[in-house]
Amino acid sequence: MSISFRLNLLIVAVSALGLGLLVAAMVLNAGPRIHAENDSTMRLAKEFVETTIESLQGTSDPAARLKVLLEGLKGVRHVRIFLYGEDTPEAADGDAGADANSGVPRGLAWLVSPSPSTQIPVVVNGHDYGTLVIAPRSADEAAEIWDSIVNFTLGGAALAIAAVLLMSLTIARLLNPIKDVGNALMELDQGHYTVIVPEGGPPEIADICRKLNHLAATLESTLSENKRLAQRVIRVQDEERKDLARELHDEFGPYLFAIRAAVSALKVDLERGGSDRGKLLQTCDTLVEHVETIQRMNRSVLQKLRPIGLEEYGLKAKLNSLLALLRDSHPKLEIDLFVDDDLPECDETSTLTIYRLVQEGLTNAFRHSDATEIEIAITRFVAEPDAPAESPVRPVVHVSVADNGRGLQQDAKPSYGIAGMNERVWASGGTMRLTNRPGGGVTLDAWVPVPANVAERTDAIAG
Repeated sequence: MSISFRLNLLIVAVSALGLGLLVAAMVLNAGPRIHAENDSTMRLAKEFVETTIESLQGTSDPAARLKVLLEGLKGVRHVRIFLYGEDTPEAADGDAGADANSGVPRGLAWLVSPSPSTQIPVVVNGHDYGTLVIAPRSADEAAEIWDSIVNFTLGGAALAIAAVLLMSLTIARLLNPIKDVGNALMELDQGHYTVIVPEGGPPEIADICRKLNHLAATLESTLSENKRLAQRVIRVQDEERKDLARELHDEFGPYLFAIRAAVSALKVDLERGGSDRGKLLQTCDTLVEHVETIQRMNRSVLQKLRPIGLEEYGLKAKLNSLLALLRDSHPKLEIDLFVDDDLPECDETSTLTIYRLVQEGLTNAFRHSDATEIEIAITRFVAEPDAPAESPVRPVVHVSVADNGRGLQQDAKPSYGIAGMNERVWASGGTMRLTNRPGGGVTLDAWVPVPANVAERTDAIAG
């Protein structure tokens, strides 16, 4: 059953129950009402008869006047007045409550018990003119009560039907936005994330529509971001391949050619007898020098592709090794490194991300900032005690690389390296921010979450 049908059924049931209880109360109250009305009518009729008999005293023809009076009282409702023995009503001793032809149900007539009649002797001027009988007509009062019950029932039923129809229309109008929500969900299921649901209806349903629109917009934004990241990954891969190919061609190629030429010359000398020992030794020294150069370039290429010794020696040792090489090549640049001893245990991806963040921050400082001081800090991120609910629950490593250089230009666009690091941090569930320092220079801040399984393993080992 639909919600509309259930609500309408509930309204009908409540209306019918309420109407039934009211009718039952009226029926149960019918007996006392009839008795009270009969008692009041009988008392008034008795006083009327006694006054009439008193008024006949001293008249010349009391019998004729009494007959005229009784003829006039035949049409009186609720009570019957007649001379005993001259009229034969259905109940001379009293009325059973409801006539068979009165239209009153037997159940209602059953509630009205017979009321006793009253007999008053007519003695005028010392002569007995018979006995007047005053008998109540309970059927008249029962018929009036039954008519009021019927009219009340019909009126209540009409109002209940009108209320049901009105509520049905209101409920249908209020629930109409739910259809739009269902259609929007089907559109989302088919991948149409641009769907917008009109924010109508009651506040609760309007709030659902508003949140559904926000969800659709978020899905659309996420899908667009995923497409952009996929395109970015492809471009970065192509750029890295081009850089690697250029470096192999420009750096390795000439030395390999020189080695080949030296080996060929050495072979020719040996084939001729090789009498010039000094020349042979010089050729060997040249070969060794070229091989050492190729080894250094190979280590540099491998360092770009993947840091060697990061897993074996740890993050702090590898960063110190990186800074030692940089200090040798930039002796005038002061570089300070602080690594918190209380860092959470990081997995391979998180460790490499932190290392690349420091490496990229240093590279940008060397190329663009003309800085003389660089401060690097890697600490455990701790939320404030009154931090909002969205604060990170997993352990987070905060990476900060700050320099005292020129700072960021207003129209400057992020380099490929910064954009790539931002995407790497975002993919790990963290955030990265590049801002100008108040005193000059640039600060790179990144918050890198540690995966839950690593954190749980760390806690288990600590426990």
